Amino acid sequence: MTTASNHNEIATLSTVLLSNLDEIVFFAKLSGFVQSLMGEHKVLGFEVLTDGSTRLLSENGHALSSAKLLNKGQGLSGYVARMKRAYYSNAVKRDPIASSSIRGEEVEAELCVPVMIDGSVIGTINVQSVKKDRNFGEADIAVINGLLSQLQSPIRNMHLYLMAKNLNRELQQRIEAKEKELSSRVEIHISKGLEDNSQMIGLSKSFLEVVSTAKKVAGQDFPVLLEGAHGVGKKILAKKIHTWSGRKGGCVIASCSALNEAQLDRELFSSKGLMVQANGGTLIIDDISNTTLHIQTKILRALVSGEMIAVDTEEKIALNVRIVATSKMELKKLVEEGKFKEELFYRLNTIALHIPSLRDRQDDVKVMAEFFLNHGKNQSKVLTSGAIEKLASYFWPGNAHELKNVMERTYILTEGQYIEASHLPEFAQEVKVEKVEAPVRYVEFTLFDLEKKHIIDTLDHLQGNKTRAAKTLGITVKTLYNKLHSYGLIEAREQ
Repeated sequence: MTTASNHNEIATLSTVLLSNLDEIVFFAKLSGFVQSLMGEHKVLGFEVLTDGSTRLLSENGHALSSAKLLNKGQGLSGYVARMKRAYYSNAVKRDPIASSSIRGEEVEAELCVPVMIDGSVIGTINVQSVKKDRNFGEADIAVINGLLSQLQSPIRNMHLYLMAKNLNRELQQRIEAKEKELSSRVEIHISKGLEDNSQMIGLSKSFLEVVSTAKKVAGQDFPVLLEGAHGVGKKILAKKIHTWSGRKGGCVIASCSALNEAQLDRELFSSKGLMVQANGGTLIIDDISNTTLHIQTKILRALVSGEMIAVDTEEKIALNVRIVATSKMELKKLVEEGKFKEELFYRLNTIALHIPSLRDRQDDVKVMAEFFLNHGKNQSKVLTSGAIEKLASYFWPGNAHELKNVMERTYILTEGQYIEASHLPEFAQEVKVEKVEAPVRYVEFTLFDLEKKHIIDTLDHLQGNKTRAAKTLGITVKTLYNKLHSYGLIEAREQ
């Protein structure tokens, strides 16, 4: 047996390997050199894939026309790839580890050595012998490792090449998976006549259920209430409801959070205001929870009577307007607090949809992030699995608006095609506050004192409104006045 002392031949091999960025050529040349070095029956070259499976690429210096694949852990190549150390078997026919190896019946012994760089196994070299008295040992391992130690530069070069190739393979698989997603994805895109970049995208069950219901009710003329946190897409879905409705008139938006009561009154109810502009179409009342009771009363009157009195001309104007209202706050709670008209709430609540927050539809983060990252861009960029994992682990208090801003910022600041986790901003961690209830201390109360305290607290909560307080307490207004008088409080509160 020769040794690896011929440095000229090894130097030539190193040059050849460095000049060929092809894994088949690499393992063919390497296995051929080892075969001449060891002088055994066969030397096989296996590539180790990222999932732990291995594929046979060469035999005795010759590239194979079709690669043979072994699943993860199969054969000596799979075992060595997992253990990251050499293994030999001098009785392969009785060795369970070697039972699924690729070999002929004549093979009696086999040595498998990992081709490694920086702790990563990129392949294995398998030496097979048909000699019954051939016993592989540590000396044989040292011979091959001595060769590999002198080929670190081409091995490192091949490792980098395979990493890039495997990433491209992964990206191709993701592209194919994304094409399948597109067949089931619900994408709402509105731009004509409305603000640009209006998209709602999702695959999650909760999102699809909301969209499905919105489609079903769009053709009816009932008012619709859309509730949900800031940035979930309430206004976008409201616009889409108008599109699906088939109403001939336009779609007009009233932004209640941007105007005070007087401004909103003129904006809605003047002779050329939004109510008139939306005649025959849809009026989206955005953030209706910000309206005053006065404005709510006028909206209710328009809904009930189908007409309004113009604030500038006092003209009575007939209306045919479909109302779609949005709210970040829960209107039912505002009704209980006396801040929203109960009758208006029940009319709007005929069809009520709650759009889930992004934290409740984590399955949509990936598809939304990829859309926001590349929508309208000339050159597409790719999110790595690490970046996607980081995005999915964040709780997104700003919902789709926040995700969109993060992806657009990341696109601008990241050079190159691939977005790594390190390219994303450091997200704040959600702080979960555990509510610790203080122990209840016993205080002596008569039933009279307890009733008095509860009635006074109820009145304070309702700003002294005795009618609402009586209703809340389940008693008549007359009974409430009698009780306040018995407490000696009625005169003081009436002054």
